[in-house]
Amino acid sequence: MKAFNLSIKNKIATLLFDMENSNVNILSIEVMKELEGILDKLKTAKDIDVLLFKSAKKDIFIAGADISEIKALQDEDVSYEVVRSGQIILRKIALLPFFTVAVIDGACLGGGFELALNCNYRIATENKKTKIGLPEVNLGILPGFGGTQNLKYLIGKQKSIELILGAKLINGKKAQKLKIVDACVPEGYLDFKVKSFVKDILDKNTRKKIDGRRYKENLLERFAPKLIYYFAQKAVIKKTKGKYPAALEVIKLFKETDKLPINEALSFEAFAFARLCVSDISKNLISLYYASERLKHDTFVDKGIKALPIIQTSVIGSGVMGGGIVWLFSNMDRAVRLKARSYESIAASFKHISASYNAIRKRKRLTSREVEHKMDHISYTDSYNGFGNMDFVVEAVVEDKETKQKVYKDLENLIKESCIIASNTSSLSITMLSENMKHPERFIGMHFFNPVSRMPLVEIIAGKQTSDETIATTLKLARDAGKTAVLVGDCAGFLVNRILLPYINECARLFEEGGSIEQIDKTIEDFGMPMGPFILADEVGLDVGYKVSKVLEESYGKRMEVAPILSKLIDMKLLGKKNKKGFYLHNGKEKIVNPSLKSLQFVHKKFDNDEIIDRTMLIMINEAARTLEEGIVENASDLDMAMIMGTGFPPFRGGLLKYADTMGIEKVHLSLLHFEEKYGKRYASSELIVSMAQNKETFYKG
Repeated sequence: MKAFNLSIKNKIATLLFDMENSNVNILSIEVMKELEGILDKLKTAKDIDVLLFKSAKKDIFIAGADISEIKALQDEDVSYEVVRSGQIILRKIALLPFFTVAVIDGACLGGGFELALNCNYRIATENKKTKIGLPEVNLGILPGFGGTQNLKYLIGKQKSIELILGAKLINGKKAQKLKIVDACVPEGYLDFKVKSFVKDILDKNTRKKIDGRRYKENLLERFAPKLIYYFAQKAVIKKTKGKYPAALEVIKLFKETDKLPINEALSFEAFAFARLCVSDISKNLISLYYASERLKHDTFVDKGIKALPIIQTSVIGSGVMGGGIVWLFSNMDRAVRLKARSYESIAASFKHISASYNAIRKRKRLTSREVEHKMDHISYTDSYNGFGNMDFVVEAVVEDKETKQKVYKDLENLIKESCIIASNTSSLSITMLSENMKHPERFIGMHFFNPVSRMPLVEIIAGKQTSDETIATTLKLARDAGKTAVLVGDCAGFLVNRILLPYINECARLFEEGGSIEQIDKTIEDFGMPMGPFILADEVGLDVGYKVSKVLEESYGKRMEVAPILSKLIDMKLLGKKNKKGFYLHNGKEKIVNPSLKSLQFVHKKFDNDEIIDRTMLIMINEAARTLEEGIVENASDLDMAMIMGTGFPPFRGGLLKYADTMGIEKVHLSLLHFEEKYGKRYASSELIVSMAQNKETFYKG
């Protein structure tokens, strides 16, 4: 398979990267061998003054190394040899006897950026698709083709560590500001600017060195580099609790190679890469990367079904979720009309929307003018004025069947025939909600998670009569908004809440049995969840969680019977963060366990941490298996991505069902039998778990 085309004109050589039968350029082992052959010939070339590295792919320079090859590596020694070979090949660019320039128009990631770092110069475009960075830590590895060392020489230790640990992808202008690229030019003038740039470097005849420091050291780098490493490590441990070793390995590598010559430092980098890439954590994160990519492109319906154009949108309901969805649509530059019962509630919603934009502006992600432009997309009304023009309406009123159905009845008398109505319900059946509608085929569930601005997941729920066109349109709208959408079946609680609420309920039962709120929360956080279950319940609102839990109890019976403690908390008006009293007292940033809860416990018991984990995780695994049995979700991979994006289930564990595979399904089944005998039928194994245990199967094949 040929990947490169070399041409030479007037002593200017161009090496055009155009990988056959692929939409992107990647540095596979085969491609690297071809590149090495070309570089070996070029090192003796007498008729070249400048070599340009360019891509023939639209909006792609080089997307990185071949991740499938990294995933396949199982042996540390073999991994070292593979990555060390890649370093040696790219190093040959740095040793060429003429000027080298990377011309970056599009994605320049991972190994692609490492190739560019071996060039004397880099030119980037202002193309919105131009993104430059080293995102390897997201895959549980670190840059292995010399990226840590060459970036350090270019911009210094501190900025390099920040860029690598943050897996930051920066645009051309930002890259020029950081002095990662030497020029950033409008994409339409790229060829002209490249010619001008080449002429300039030839006229000056000063070759930029690649090895050794090329930046001005700040005082910290010069006199106290250990402080850089100390604060970086402190920040990583605070953020990850040490669960993601790649970030700590990056800091360790920078320490170890601080004063080493380049070749020795590269060997250290290769060893660090090899250690990480064979780890279970890296394999899990790479699998999740593929799952995420698949979800971005899965149509869920026939590929011939086209999405309807969505220009005018509306949101009915000005609560937290309604306001969040209004913000989302305005942020994607869609006209959005907020409908609420009163102008007071509209004003309150606008206050929150404005605060969200101001927070983004302060982080310098948007200018004041851009914020104003986006806010201008929002209109408002306390009636249905203007709804005849709507293409897509999201209902986000209270979680009550009658209230929602009244909204749909009013809407269907006003909207045009092609308009889609979506409900943001978190638990009510879409088929049930649409039972009195004239056009149930244009009705769908679109369940956002709170806060809408930060949570990446949207559950798309089709009722029995929802059309494929409605699914395709809603899916496209969610993706255009930057969300990851999962199509799930229509049942009470849908997917995420159906699995999550039994977990919250079980934690409440642990408390009823005498468990400590602090111990349970800490144990769950140590497992890897972003927050403990009681903190989560307070954040969501105990009244909200209780209402959804009752819906699940009505639908699924005894196994989802709500823990009595939860109804007592509602009776005591303990609603969580919203009224500053729940499982915790919320006074500013400090959280104190609510002392009034002691009266609800008749015994005190210290549970074994393993029992806390097993009881809470197994009850989720069991319910997750039922959703697969019932076809609520298509596969284990989609389910795991939904739980990671919707609940923060720890990615390093690979997902809920991947964690079950790691435990062993036979052990899962035996543990469920043990807990069923001890705590009752809510732990009765699903048919799928029983079958898989008997047949020694796993959720993930191969």
